Amino acid sequence: MANELVAKIYRDTVASYGREGVDRSVALDAATAKVLEEIRAGRYKVDETAAIRASLVRVDESEGRTADQIIRRAAGTDGAVLEADDLKVIVTLGAGRRKPWGEVTNEDLKSMNEIRFKNYRQAEQAYSEFNDAYLRLREAVFMYGTIGAAFAASGLPVPELVEVVA
Repeated sequence: MANELVAKIYRDTVASYGREGVDRSVALDAATAKVLEEIRAGRYKVDETAAIRASLVRVDESEGRTADQIIRRAAGTDGAVLEADDLKVIVTLGAGRRKPWGEVTNEDLKSMNEIRFKNYRQAEQAYSEFNDAYLRLREAVFMYGTIGAAFAASGLPVPELVEVVA
């Protein structure tokens, strides 16, 4: 239930900006202030274990995002130099495994490359599916102005068309 409250506050906060939308940092700051109000009023209790785990996940994800930079520095392909601190950064090997860059072996690199290639193919497929949906959906949004208006007018899902032109 606590996550539902936070999700509702976040959704309501972003929705309050309407069609213009809002920058992520502004939305997070505003939603944080509202959640803090709920905490201070005693209507929301923070799960400390979950909060710590969420912080650790953010650190893990941040470390993982540096993998491309570090491998290019180590290979000397981007002009930057590998530094001793880079070897302490945690790298995602795949299948949930992690280790410091300084401990990465040739087998690890091979496995990382195979996983990266698989992810690349999946990303291509995901884009293709997204693009197909986009090409169909944009006609309804053009007709009604927004996805919400199309939904309200029973314009969604988009009926089959004879041919979709890019």
